[in-house]
Amino acid sequence: MSWRDHQKFRKKVFKHVALVLAVFLCLSAVSLGLNFWVYHELQARLKIRMEGKYVPYIFIPSFKVKQGSFTWEDRVRLVEGNFKVTFDPLTLISRRGIRIILKSKGSKIQFIGSWAEQQGIERVTVDYLIADIILGRRGLAGINEVEVRSPSFQFSLKNADKGITPKA
Repeated sequence: MSWRDHQKFRKKVFKHVALVLAVFLCLSAVSLGLNFWVYHELQARLKIRMEGKYVPYIFIPSFKVKQGSFTWEDRVRLVEGNFKVTFDPLTLISRRGIRIILKSKGSKIQFIGSWAEQQGIERVTVDYLIADIILGRRGLAGINEVEVRSPSFQFSLKNADKGITPKA
């Protein structure tokens, strides 16, 4: 291989590496942007304010909030805990809303308002919490599943419409 052919080969390899790197960076930026957008939409549509350390995942439609807390209307408060939020990117363009799955283990929650009255319990440390919801333009559009397990308390709700108040 001549010196000139070697130079052409190096330029060709460099262009391919640069293209792969550019595609990787673009996909990373899109992934991080979608995660951040869903993080803010979740707060805006449910009218909650999440506190804690936001940790996005790259290439996965998911993020984690470490040492987080939030209050959701007159229903439930996450006093302390880590939780992971995963969303279905295909539902971002759906008319019904964004499907969001929130999971947590070992979190401290507090039922407030009518939910505290219905459950007869206020504060509990949960072994396992999963909330699979549909987030519509104006708030909660549906509940696919909500399950909370702890040593002293269990709560489960499946396939509920927006207007249904959950009961244990």
